[in-house]
Amino acid sequence: MVKISKKIVFLTMVAFIFAYVSGGNLPYSIFYIFLVVITLGIIYMSIVNKHLHAKIKYDSKTYSTFDRATITIIVENQGIIPVPYVYVKSKALLPLAEGYRGDLVFLGSDKSKWINNEIFFAKRGIYDFGDISLEISDLFCIFKSVKNIQSKLEIKVYPKVYDLSHINLSGRDSYDNLINSKSGIDDFTLIKDIRKYSIGDNLKKVHWKLSAKHGELYVKNFDSVAGKECNLIVNMHVDNLRSDLSGSVEEGMVDFTVSLTKYMMDSKIKTKLFVHAQEQKNLEVEFKEDFLGVMEYFLKCKSDGTLQFTSFIKSSLRHIPKGNWIGIISIAVDDNLRNVLMNLRNMGYKVNVFYYGNLVYEFKNINLLKNLGIECINFKEIIEKR
Repeated sequence: MVKISKKIVFLTMVAFIFAYVSGGNLPYSIFYIFLVVITLGIIYMSIVNKHLHAKIKYDSKTYSTFDRATITIIVENQGIIPVPYVYVKSKALLPLAEGYRGDLVFLGSDKSKWINNEIFFAKRGIYDFGDISLEISDLFCIFKSVKNIQSKLEIKVYPKVYDLSHINLSGRDSYDNLINSKSGIDDFTLIKDIRKYSIGDNLKKVHWKLSAKHGELYVKNFDSVAGKECNLIVNMHVDNLRSDLSGSVEEGMVDFTVSLTKYMMDSKIKTKLFVHAQEQKNLEVEFKEDFLGVMEYFLKCKSDGTLQFTSFIKSSLRHIPKGNWIGIISIAVDDNLRNVLMNLRNMGYKVNVFYYGNLVYEFKNINLLKNLGIECINFKEIIEKR
């Protein structure tokens, strides 16, 4: 749609009224000049709009947080009429390219312009780069037209995976979850329960007959006969973002979570991941495909949990046998969490706490937990060294 300057419309109306009232060749000539300019302008803008195109050039469709990339917008004028004023803007680039407000370019006949944008992915997620707007104007900015170009171009930014092979965890020899055998394998005849399929579940555990009956996927939970197993409980409460406006601390926590999960997988330790978000998830990670499911899950999972984290921990204990190792991953360690951790230790669980903590009262809680034999590790220090 072509828009015309209100001033030109006003002047044209004035010229018409003046010609109608006064009569004569000169007044009507002035009015006809305005009318011809408007008509030619509309035709010009329609032709230019038809031959103007844009597309995106990129190096990869997948990145990790804190990666840098170059996104190139290619604007093309495939017509013979030059376009003196094209304002190119991508909504996806606004939060990614520092100081980005769009680009103003001149396009000659049958010419193209490559606009390079250096961007920094500070947050995980799925970014849509397929929405580009081209604002077109003539030399005197009398006419304007906006052309929106939409194509499906999604770039996925996954949490960053750090090498934690040198991390020192207490209870490294306490991951054994023995039931009635020492064969070192899972006994797939011991079905503990059946639940709905979650992202990241191993397809080998799907109960196909029950799934066909109900029209949705169900998986079997088996008892581990012997092997190594750990449990990670992640605090994705909405409070994470109230004091972390940029979201950088939350990103660090998620990066550490997936890194620790991969470390456990590489160490042949089965991981049960309990995520305290609005849509609570219990994920089991044993094989590479399980881990890839976790990475996909955290693309969209944000800190939006509303249930008190300590209540979530208590509800998760029904899935964790006493004596097992539990890793609590939380940005803050408040008094309520401190008390729950002390109770876990008294119940016989082996507990590690991974925290960010930057408040004085939190350090007091951390020191108290350490004195009770609960290892507390600052995940910020770990990932900054990697």
